[in-house]
Amino acid sequence: MITRARYKSIKAFDHQQMEQFCTDVYKSGYQDGRESVPGVDVETIMEAIRSVKGIGAKRLYAIRDNIEAIFAKGGENE
Repeated sequence: MITRARYKSIKAFDHQQMEQFCTDVYKSGYQDGRESVPGVDVETIMEAIRSVKGIGAKRLYAIRDNIEAIFAKGGENE
């Protein structure tokens, strides 16, 4: 919530202060969004893939390696 006093101080920000303020708001929202998404269990994913007909052990391990690589990077799409 932005109070009247905070609003007045924001109006007086210079370019650098405003950029920092916006960055902080963005990071806060981003973190809140990340925390609101439930985690993913790789083992559950692997069980679902294992149940698909035609997926052998070699292909399953290749898929697992790719999934773990994505999670190791933080799950961010490039």
